[in-house]
Amino acid sequence: MLRFLGALFGFLCAASAAAQDFTTVARLTDASVGRIFVDLPRGMKTGAGVVFGQSAGGGLLYLTNYHVVEDGGGIAVFFKKGEAISIYSGTVLAVSQEKDLAALRLTPEEIGTPPPPPLAIDTRRLEKGEAVVAIGYPGAADATMGRDMNIAAFETTLTGGSVSRVLMGSWPGRQQAELELVQHTAPISPGNSGGPLLDQCGRVIGVNTMFASDVAGIYLASSARAIAEFLAEARLPVQKASGCGGKPAAPPPAATAEAEGGVPLWMILGGTGASLALILGAMAVAAGRRGSEPTAPRVALTLTITAGGSRRRRGIGRASLQRGVIIGRGGAAEVVIDSPRLSREHLRLTLDGRRLMATDLGSTNGTVVDGKPLPPNQPRQVGEATVLVLGGEVEIRLRAGS
Repeated sequence: MLRFLGALFGFLCAASAAAQDFTTVARLTDASVGRIFVDLPRGMKTGAGVVFGQSAGGGLLYLTNYHVVEDGGGIAVFFKKGEAISIYSGTVLAVSQEKDLAALRLTPEEIGTPPPPPLAIDTRRLEKGEAVVAIGYPGAADATMGRDMNIAAFETTLTGGSVSRVLMGSWPGRQQAELELVQHTAPISPGNSGGPLLDQCGRVIGVNTMFASDVAGIYLASSARAIAEFLAEARLPVQKASGCGGKPAAPPPAATAEAEGGVPLWMILGGTGASLALILGAMAVAAGRRGSEPTAPRVALTLTITAGGSRRRRGIGRASLQRGVIIGRGGAAEVVIDSPRLSREHLRLTLDGRRLMATDLGSTNGTVVDGKPLPPNQPRQVGEATVLVLGGEVEIRLRAGS
């Protein structure tokens, strides 16, 4: 009996030691999490996100919060590995305001690291008390660097906790639709928006979105089931989870959440990021080009889109324009506009040398350029003063730069 108890004690000690080990989760997932910067009319916004697949037309598929990209212009996403970074420009493919989720296509602009591997999404039923890990870029960590932003700005922060409960609910201001949420105790703060919640095998089980500002230890994420529903509606592929690869790594002790109590005050994660100049400086350091000017993705053209009584701005980089940017309701469209009057692939904007060309792609309801119909598949040069009308109801005004 004593021998059995001794063996059991040794086993429990070994399990406890293993429970403190986060290295496996970090090794499996860190390269797949990228920091996102979004241009706003005044300043910038930053958050986190995770690669979940590859798009049919090339590039990466990236998941984050809708409120991170809401009302934004140009998008850049940074991935760090060692002392190098890679820079991708982002294009919004699909959004859900109710679920506070957004899917982006990432196009490489400057590559210094291997392509980030997509992480699997695990829609299994979570158990109360099981270990979870949150990865992101909390603003408090940025504050420790002061004004001298450097490569550390692209280093993820990892925190651990456990599942408090799984519940049905809705995000504040979006009560019209319920979704499955995961309440957990892995600490998150502004800047973690859109970052993944992971299990001890490195699989995505949620997207971190909110925390209680006046109650310790209560954090919320959209569950993997809500994510899978969103991606299915957007017709985007999901990499399903298989067996647990690598040694499981559970978190260190975390503060206990008040699972049954209400949450009196919520804060949306993600605040205003650093200035563009600081970001570009960090890019230069991260790419190892000290003393030289970084070649970053810049907004070459801004579209002001008016549709259905709402207006938004969308920035497009020069490299994307050189490849050709498709505007439409879906399909291969990089600029997606939800209007029944638009074809799935309605119009293409292309930078041909120094000329910006617009081509109607055989749309059903046509395109008008400065009051004149644009014949299908006949490119026409457009400029900064050009007004495009797609499908008779969507107006797009062009402006050079951001």
